[in-house]
Amino acid sequence: MSEVITSSQNKHIKHIRALHAKKHRDNHDQYIIEGYKLIDEAMTYKKPFNMILFNEDAIESSEGSALLHRCEAAAIPCYIAAERVFAEASEMETPQGALAVLQKQEQELEHIIEKTDFTMMLLDEVRDPGNVGTIIRTADACGIDAVVLSKGCVDLYNGKTLRATMGSMFHITVVTDVEILELIEKLKAMGTAVYGADPHSTTSCIEAASQKRTAIVIGNEAKGLRDEVKAAVVQNITIPMPGKAESLNAGIAAAILMYEFTVRKK
Repeated sequence: MSEVITSSQNKHIKHIRALHAKKHRDNHDQYIIEGYKLIDEAMTYKKPFNMILFNEDAIESSEGSALLHRCEAAAIPCYIAAERVFAEASEMETPQGALAVLQKQEQELEHIIEKTDFTMMLLDEVRDPGNVGTIIRTADACGIDAVVLSKGCVDLYNGKTLRATMGSMFHITVVTDVEILELIEKLKAMGTAVYGADPHSTTSCIEAASQKRTAIVIGNEAKGLRDEVKAAVVQNITIPMPGKAESLNAGIAAAILMYEFTVRKK
């Protein structure tokens, strides 16, 4: 068994804690995931691990012990920390039994844009980590080909965002820091129907034509779509709401539109 880390000044613990901040995640091209499920998903989809840290008590459980043996068999560097030290390394109020440091992997859209049939979600300045994570998870469930995050969106590698994806970020293409207006123009030039989600539009998403190549733009939670984005898309659409609510949460609106365009229409 590996030696138990008992000091928060240990170099591995200090590195993990530094990765809680976006600037250090960007500098090192690394990020943290926490919990057995996310680590298991990342291993299954062969994501590049830098290291895994286990809570000393967790490896006594059947789940923790099994994961430790699996990691050792995969030659992933594993470390064990005393409970107090593990709690300091974790971003969670109630830490789970393991956390891991992974290398970021750059993803491209070209292989999707070149397809004759695709649906993608474009998120423009969506800043709530729960919304972004939920949209990625729902996109995975609906068979969406890609989720694109504009400059100004919440960091994909924020711990809350990652946990909200429930591992779905490992299943589909997620591209970050994109200039959305440039991408919209590129997609339109290639014959893609680009729809903007706008509660003030007079065109229902149900009435919008089904296209083989579709992109749907979701705007900021508070401000909605920027005026220049509304002007750039092929058509702005709304979700019919017979009740009294004026708008929907960005994650819920995106889910309805994804279902509409990938399941119901097709």
